[in-house]
Amino acid sequence: GWIKGQVVPITPNDPTLPIPHMGWNELEITAPNHPLFKGIPSGAHAYFVHSFHALCTDSSQLLAMCDYGGAISACIGHNNMVGTQFHPEKSQQVGLKIIENFLAF
Repeated sequence: GWIKGQVVPITPNDPTLPIPHMGWNELEITAPNHPLFKGIPSGAHAYFVHSFHALCTDSSQLLAMCDYGGAISACIGHNNMVGTQFHPEKSQQVGLKIIENFLAF
C-alpha cells in the first residue's frame, strides 16, 4: 500500500511491438529533483526487460516514464523507497550513476 495504484500488463498502441518490452529506451524523468536522478537528464537511455508496469494513482509517485507504444512507468517511488522497471545494472553509465545516487540517499 505504499505505492498507490496497480500493476498491469503492458499493452502498446502498436500491436506489432513485442512483449516483453526488451531493449534500450529513453527515460522521461517526471521528478527531476528526486535524488535518484541527480545528474541524469531526461532522454538518457536505460535497458528494459518487462511485461508489466505500475499505474500510479498518485502522480507524485511516478518518477520516470518511457514510451513503448504509449506511456509506461519506468520508475516509481515514495519517500526513500524506489523501484525501477529498467535494469540499472545493465544500463551502463546511466545505471551506474543511478546506483551511486541510490546509495547516497
